Amino acid sequence: MAHSLAAFGLYPSTKALHFGAEALRAAKFRHTDISVMYSDGRQALRLRESPPAEADVVDDDGQTTSLGVILTTLSGIGAVAMSKDGPFMAGGPILATLVAAGENLLASLRGLGIPECDLESFGERLRRGGLLLSVQCDDDSWTTRAREILEQTGAERVA
Repeated sequence: MAHSLAAFGLYPSTKALHFGAEALRAAKFRHTDISVMYSDGRQALRLRESPPAEADVVDDDGQTTSLGVILTTLSGIGAVAMSKDGPFMAGGPILATLVAAGENLLASLRGLGIPECDLESFGERLRRGGLLLSVQCDDDSWTTRAREILEQTGAERVA
């Protein structure tokens, strides 16, 4: 059975998350391998309705676009309601894993491949409004590269 490699980072703001996602894309990570997950409380609203200074970015054609639209183009977006932990929004390959493991947040994070020693801290940070950015990697060198990018772009916690 093939071992799935991924890197995960928790971001404090939509601006930092966008910077991280763009850095991954600039480093030639496939956009279909980049995923996002966040609480469907205030963060989901902030993602959709953030003021231009925080959430609008200029794309390659010089057009201003909201961060929500950019994240949606990664690979779809959807909501997952977890019985104990409430609703979360997710975009990218992470969505299928969340739906399959949708019992609770920790089970979902475990299913994504977040190390057991990091589950509680990642779960708590997500419940408090953190933004999770993950990227599937082809091999250990890509995983190392992804971790470095997440750390350099302001992820508060990287796994």
